[in-house]
Amino acid sequence: MVSLKHYIIVFFLLLLVSFSSFLRADTFDSLFEKHAVVMLLIEPESGKIFRANQAASEYYGYSKNKLQQMYIQEINTLSPEAVAAERELARKENRNYFIFRHKLADDSVRTVEVSAVPFEQNKKNYLFSIITDINDLRAAEDSLWHYQNQLEDMVQKQLSHLRSKDLFIYTLLAIALVSLLFATTAMAYLLYRKRLHASQLQAEKTRLDDIIWGTNAGTWEWDCLSEHIAINQRWAEIAGFKTEELEPLTLSKLESMIHQDDLEAIRLQLNDHLSGKEDYYQSEYRIRHQQGHWVWVLDRGRIVKQDRSGNPVRICGILQDISGAKRTLLQLEHMAHYDQLTHLANRSLFYERLNHALVSAKRSPDSFAVMFLDLDGFKEVNDQYGHHIGDALLIEVAKRLQAAVRESDTCARMGGDEFALLIDHLTDHHAAALVAEHILAHLHSPYELEGHRLTNLSCSLGIALYPDHDASSGNSLVQMADRAMYEAKRSGKDTFVFACNKTDRFERRAIKKDS
Repeated sequence: MVSLKHYIIVFFLLLLVSFSSFLRADTFDSLFEKHAVVMLLIEPESGKIFRANQAASEYYGYSKNKLQQMYIQEINTLSPEAVAAERELARKENRNYFIFRHKLADDSVRTVEVSAVPFEQNKKNYLFSIITDINDLRAAEDSLWHYQNQLEDMVQKQLSHLRSKDLFIYTLLAIALVSLLFATTAMAYLLYRKRLHASQLQAEKTRLDDIIWGTNAGTWEWDCLSEHIAINQRWAEIAGFKTEELEPLTLSKLESMIHQDDLEAIRLQLNDHLSGKEDYYQSEYRIRHQQGHWVWVLDRGRIVKQDRSGNPVRICGILQDISGAKRTLLQLEHMAHYDQLTHLANRSLFYERLNHALVSAKRSPDSFAVMFLDLDGFKEVNDQYGHHIGDALLIEVAKRLQAAVRESDTCARMGGDEFALLIDHLTDHHAAALVAEHILAHLHSPYELEGHRLTNLSCSLGIALYPDHDASSGNSLVQMADRAMYEAKRSGKDTFVFACNKTDRFERRAIKKDS
């Protein structure tokens, strides 16, 4: 009975430790903390209790913090010699558990069975121990042994008495009947315990399956020799299939389902793990759904078996659908870098690209221009037609700005009715002036907005040209273009003006647009 119980406990322990190698750390921690079985993580060299679960705290009567400051020698009442003797006895009896006497916080001493296996966490080795209280069972066994001795003495006395009275045969039959009854009772109890432990084991297996399902992850196992990949139903569902529809799944077939832009990164990350550069393999990539769209997944795994030469034989892992998280991330990135009304680049993204252009320009002879423009009469549009027409006007201006420049150039809304443009690869002032004239022409055309026709709109535009206009930073260039834009407004609007290096005058390169 005891042997059967321990095989079941050790099997559960090995199952838990095996699954911990590919479950997420928070999932294993949750299982460790919430399990009703007493569990300890012990440093093998010192005996320091590194970690205890809630069940251990309740059993020993100490708080978890107190337990995690103690050594196992403070709990085990056996002397070092007795501990060594018990370990040697377990080795001879081929047991995978030990019988110790543990002292609780209330000074009571209980007989326990300790099952332990090596366990690695955060690259440190521990003994993962399950403690089972067998004090009552031991007492029952002692009573049974005492009763058996009494029974043997009684039998001897009865036999002697029967020999003298010639009733030996009847007493022997009675003893046989009692023994049969005892054996039947014992077998019935053993059968009950066996069924109980089988039920508990099945419940733990079901619970572990539920935990895996709760992570919304598919599982996979890759046989490196045959290149066959075994998957569970959840893995297939992520790609919109049934398991049998993907069988047999090989590495080449899997690669045909993955987005071509992601394949190179996946191979590099997998090779880093196979070559020992990384402790595990992890990759985010897109896999084609059966309905044709792409699903973002997080794929994690590690080598679980190697041959004698150290070559990988089997790799196991999990696959999670992270499409929702990816969509949210892309939305947040768009919100962080783009204006929500016009969908142009915002101030932050504009300065990021401008600073990048400054770095690139130091290695290239090309020039680039920063243009800063402001709409003429925008306030009057808001006052006369309302802010919803003003917003519609800004959206239309943004579209015209994008149409007036190249796709590689950057248009940004800096706030209100102010816009900035980054025009790359310009040869000289004349090229910049041509772009500015093109922009003014696009923005000067009439606007049809919700039944209103606006015909007298224009803009004032200032230009700073790098490297002609000396600037120590992107912010300096924007300030030069901003001051030139205000000079354009003072010059009569609907025109553009080039900035200069000094703040008290401007280059006489303004070109007045014909109205």
